[in-house]
Amino acid sequence: MQPTVSTMMRRFINTKLQPIRPRYIAPEDRIKNWRIVRGDEVLITNGKEKGKTGTVRKVLRSSNSVIINDRNLSIKHIRPQASDPTKATRVQIETPIHVSNLSLLDPLTRQAVRSRYRSVVDPVTGKSERKRFVSGTDVEIPKPKADIAKYKLERQASAKDTSPADAREVTFIPDINVPPFPNKSIVDELRNPFSKFH
Repeated sequence: MQPTVSTMMRRFINTKLQPIRPRYIAPEDRIKNWRIVRGDEVLITNGKEKGKTGTVRKVLRSSNSVIINDRNLSIKHIRPQASDPTKATRVQIETPIHVSNLSLLDPLTRQAVRSRYRSVVDPVTGKSERKRFVSGTDVEIPKPKADIAKYKLERQASAKDTSPADAREVTFIPDINVPPFPNKSIVDELRNPFSKFH
């Protein structure tokens, strides 16, 4: 008996080797006000990594999940490349964790806590800004600042980058006597040749 087409396709498609994608979340079900941001220290409260802490590397707002450094690792198979057809590798990648399985850490006790946003008036400037606090207390959970110096160290100039001198060079000087287009022929090309205004 010959196998059916569906059986052959099922054998051909190995679901274990497919890339792990986060589940689709409808736009109305996505979190509007995030309490977890990149760089936060969090505790994993559910799943195979339960009880471990880590730093948030990336926030995936479209799927209500985050990626944590060296946590929730999965094996990904990489096909042989054109440069070396004999080399196929297996690498470990960090997969997303749903935000409901995470808790922020108290900066003082290092315990998992709930957080709330609160408006605080700056005594110097008098401006109101929203800050995170441990729920029910006055302990602030400060947001981590972006490490701009680290980004500048990682950034390397390449041959295809425009030099700063070329970017600052003035190549166009507007003049009231010169029309926006160089000559009439370009305007004629843009017009419809079959129009009555041509």
